[in-house]
Amino acid sequence: MGQLILCKTPRAKKPFYIESGKVNIYSLEELMYFVQSARFVARDDFMRPEFVDWVEQEIGLFELAGMLREKLEANSGLRDFFLPIEAANGYLTTSELQILNMQLQKYDHMSGLEAKKFYADQFMYQNQYVQAIAAYRHLLNDSSVISEQGHVAGDIWSNLGCAYAKLQDFAEAVECFSRGYVLNHRIETLQEAVDAACLSGDPKLLDGLVMRFGANASQIAAERTHMEQLLQQTLDAADANHFHNHQIVQWLEAYKEQCEG
Repeated sequence: MGQLILCKTPRAKKPFYIESGKVNIYSLEELMYFVQSARFVARDDFMRPEFVDWVEQEIGLFELAGMLREKLEANSGLRDFFLPIEAANGYLTTSELQILNMQLQKYDHMSGLEAKKFYADQFMYQNQYVQAIAAYRHLLNDSSVISEQGHVAGDIWSNLGCAYAKLQDFAEAVECFSRGYVLNHRIETLQEAVDAACLSGDPKLLDGLVMRFGANASQIAAERTHMEQLLQQTLDAADANHFHNHQIVQWLEAYKEQCEG
């Protein structure tokens, strides 16, 4: 059964569009419901004159709009910006407000790129891999991402590789992990590339990693050995338990045959 939300503040005739959530809101109560339940709250959605104008012109809360303009001029954080909004409608309980304020404060300490990455990461946590890929690709299409924060961009490439691996597109995953390693220099990212190459069953992908990252050849070989041991243990367990997941067993056996060949 759905929950009825009683709006105490005026309802706007024209909605305000929240870009990150792809949703229209008509009241402060709807706003607070969105902020409380959203995977992520972006500063750019609210901390701009257009939102303040909407509060003033569409909802008619002139005093609140004045306070929000002061927050914008003072370049306040997202948490401080929302304090007057919280006080104006009283939609959330005290405990809910405490949780929300802690979340907003966390967003305030993120750079713009880190915040956008965090938003995309939420799709991964929800196992929505296609949406995650689209979100990560959107970030990486911005040429300023790599030039300004290469290590964060490397982590984005790595997470993109994870999304492709979850969809069993291992060749694409290897490429993403490789690009990520070039930028973030995390050995874990290179290991993920090796793991994806092993799971693909295509020895050319492993050879390509050795050629591309020759200085890390010993680490690549060690991770390959470790991955092969895990694959063999999986096959042994499948035989012992009479487990018949044909898709998994098929590509594990195919990989084993190619390695032995």
